[in-house]
Amino acid sequence: MKPENIHLVQLQKALIPVSKMVIKFGLQCHEFKANIQKAYIKAATELLIESDIKPTNQAIAVKTGIDRRSIAEFRNKPVENKSALNKMDLVILALQQTKKQDKSLSHAKLTSLIDKIYGNHIRARAVINELIANEIIIKQSSQYLIADALNQQLQKQANLAEEVDVTTKRLFQTFYKKMFATDQKQHLNQSSVFSSKIPHSKHDEVNWLLDAKMKQFQHEMQALIKEHETNVPEGTYSNVGFTQFQFDSTE
Repeated sequence: MKPENIHLVQLQKALIPVSKMVIKFGLQCHEFKANIQKAYIKAATELLIESDIKPTNQAIAVKTGIDRRSIAEFRNKPVENKSALNKMDLVILALQQTKKQDKSLSHAKLTSLIDKIYGNHIRARAVINELIANEIIIKQSSQYLIADALNQQLQKQANLAEEVDVTTKRLFQTFYKKMFATDQKQHLNQSSVFSSKIPHSKHDEVNWLLDAKMKQFQHEMQALIKEHETNVPEGTYSNVGFTQFQFDSTE
């Protein structure tokens, strides 16, 4: 296999977890492509600024291969380019509106509500199962009861999406520095510690122990960071720190 093909395969593998996430959030492929184009423009802008090059539409076009007109349109309308709610959020909002008139829905009405939002691209049954798993609706005989805490659930999803966004950006910043930094001082630490020799029956116990150790480490790092803070308002300087996350490939 040619080196360039190997890199493409590696890239595809790296994009699979991201694709799984956006599919679960309810984005179709064409919507993902539109968001990727916006991300390309923002990424190119940041890279040009880092290289002390003015991020003109022409410079961004050269770096990304995106038409200058599309770049100009995106940069001239920042308000209109704010991310819209994903489709699952739209389903929850629709359920909130429905709940004002009726606390339950028939299978046919719920399926119709979902199909209008997802455009028949995803089976309504899969979305219903996701809603039940997240305790947004409860199946009772032939009806689906709409849960009470929808506002809290929507806010929880929004907060989680924001956390995923920030964490993902920081994770890629670390990998980027580790791969491309020419100055050793610019390197950021990254490591993964895992094992494929632990029986599934012990995963819950190990996950619990890892969680406890990570929380203990967080307290230690919070104290370390506090020692080096100065008496200035929050946001005065760029953030510095670390992010932790656990994983279990059986999930």
